[in-house]
Amino acid sequence: MPDGGDGPPPGCKGKVDFLFTISGAQTMWPKQERLKASFPGFIATLESEFADFDYHILSANTAGFWGYPSCAGCDDVCAELPEFPCGTPPQPCDLVRGAGMTYPIGKDASNQRCELASGLRYITAGQPDLVDAFTCIASMGTNGTDNVAEVTMMAVADEINHAPGACNEGFLRDDALLVVVAIQDTYDSYSAGTPEDWRDALLEAKGGDADAVVLLVISTDIDDPDALCGYDPGTEHELRTWTELMQPNALFGSICAEGYSDYFATVAKMIKSQCDVFVPQ
Repeated sequence: MPDGGDGPPPGCKGKVDFLFTISGAQTMWPKQERLKASFPGFIATLESEFADFDYHILSANTAGFWGYPSCAGCDDVCAELPEFPCGTPPQPCDLVRGAGMTYPIGKDASNQRCELASGLRYITAGQPDLVDAFTCIASMGTNGTDNVAEVTMMAVADEINHAPGACNEGFLRDDALLVVVAIQDTYDSYSAGTPEDWRDALLEAKGGDADAVVLLVISTDIDDPDALCGYDPGTEHELRTWTELMQPNALFGSICAEGYSDYFATVAKMIKSQCDVFVPQ
């Protein structure tokens, strides 16, 4: 029987899994605001590109704890942060690094359980008030931690996605493109592993297919002579190395830019291009 010829690859058909790993360091509030401001235009562009845009959107827990540190031992509310719900018990996955964040807590965070129509720890297609839902899960606050590369590896690991009852169960789909957005205002010298390990984790999550992953890193550019953040020669910038290892399907942007919309516009084009050549495993 004929094999159907050498037609175009099936493509992702509008299926995209978005993983955001957002630093919750003390200096991150304005950067989180720029990220959230860039999101509506990014999604609008993709909706115009794909007739059937089928998305999953997960914002991974970069902190590894649940609660504001000064809440230890309090019964009701925190004096330092009156609206903080100290009496609200965490769900088991609220305490897992790399798990989808649905109740960001602390200074500058959402401080509420995000209303996700899916009932899961990530947003799915058809979410009412998508921008509001993303704003909720992406408002990580500023009493968390960095290490976005390490958390990215955790968020795409097999055990957190494919084990029965896993925190991110169902997030990663075999027939979807994986788009990772990592944002941190330092160069992440403390994440476990090396840039090669971080690259390998993304490739492993997609069956070794480099065409199935797009990476956007927004970080300090102090290693660049034309830096917006101020040049510091000799800096070893592992997040930039990670980006370079993922080329050509990766983009590095300066976290000191006034806004991130241009970076997301470029990534939207990359997503469309990669979706066209993607062959589901």
